[in-house]
Amino acid sequence: MKALSLFIPFLFCLTLSMKGQEQINVTYRITDNGSIRDVQPYINALNAANMKYHRLKNSRYTIIFDTGVKVELFSASELIAAGKHIDLADYPDSFDSSRQEPVFSLGQNNYIMEMHKPVTKTDR
Repeated sequence: MKALSLFIPFLFCLTLSMKGQEQINVTYRITDNGSIRDVQPYINALNAANMKYHRLKNSRYTIIFDTGVKVELFSASELIAAGKHIDLADYPDSFDSSRQEPVFSLGQNNYIMEMHKPVTKTDR
């Protein structure tokens, strides 16, 4: 029984730590609503996401959804200054020039979907 009472708080802490790291006006900001009147579903999806692989070390980076919603991701350095516990070494200074930006769209249940164009021989 004692082991169970220790396990339940562990699960609670694990659940909290698994929540997305994003927070509006702390890790990102919406700079353009595009064709959307209510951006709350985008805020919900972003807050549940981890945009690590679209973030740069020292520069802000903007992603664009298929609806025209533009989101400025704060730099990893800014996240550290805001008290986020991340490893700066995990973030690039810039993206490779051959990187193809995915098309972002809002999915069901607070999911952000990325659609990537397949790489062909002519793309290499």
